[in-house]
Amino acid sequence: MPVQPSQVAEAVAPVLTGRYLPTAQDILTVRSYFLLLRKPLCYELVDIILDEACYWAHSTVEVEYPIRANIWNGKDRMYLRTLPLAIPGTEGDFVFSPQDVKEIHLGGSDLSTHERLHPCRRIVFELWSHDQGWSTVDTGHQGTYQGSYTWWDASVETAQPEITGNTEISWPSSLCRPPTPNERSLQRNLHAHYETRLHTVEWSYVDGIPSVADQQVLDSCGRGPLSADGNFVRNLKVGDCIALWASARFPGWDMHAEKAKISVYWAV
Repeated sequence: MPVQPSQVAEAVAPVLTGRYLPTAQDILTVRSYFLLLRKPLCYELVDIILDEACYWAHSTVEVEYPIRANIWNGKDRMYLRTLPLAIPGTEGDFVFSPQDVKEIHLGGSDLSTHERLHPCRRIVFELWSHDQGWSTVDTGHQGTYQGSYTWWDASVETAQPEITGNTEISWPSSLCRPPTPNERSLQRNLHAHYETRLHTVEWSYVDGIPSVADQQVLDSCGRGPLSADGNFVRNLKVGDCIALWASARFPGWDMHAEKAKISVYWAV
């Protein structure tokens, strides 16, 4: 009996979101397929293939609550801290708020990547903020990133040894804040611009020292000229956390941090 058009009208096409984020288990499964070939690939080649495909596990932490950093409220205020890098139990997307305290259970899995000392491959920062909206100095810089003294910054902290097995602990990093925005600062706000703006900054393990021309472009976008050299990503160890700071300097400057999201990708 031939199939009638009405009989296939119920078929539903798959929804393609354009965003597939594999889990550590997915990655281990794909790695095993390469070992089933008639001539299995060596582990080093499999690593290269997965890195070229950006086939990595991830952890995203999102926080949305308004704070202000200034000389009265505190000129350096930690806005969020990511979960320990590549530790079981940290995969996926997490949204936190001061009103909704969540408990995260780490460990208890065989999907650890401890055999990779430096597994981080990419970090994506999404930052919503603005300054006080006015200034009486460097007025020619208003609407640009020049002469701006409110900014975001990132630092590395090593978690407790019972989580990572690392006996060297650096927690917190509040005593290491720079006096002003410098060549490695994450992102400055527009000068004297009160409307909230989203800045997206991506760092990769394959980044190198920017050329002079690229450094000028980074500076014109409000980023530290040497912030995109890849060292921050390559130096992250298993169990490290990224601390995100909202900072301001000098009287009158006011950092309004509204929301932030950090996505960390690592090789398995």
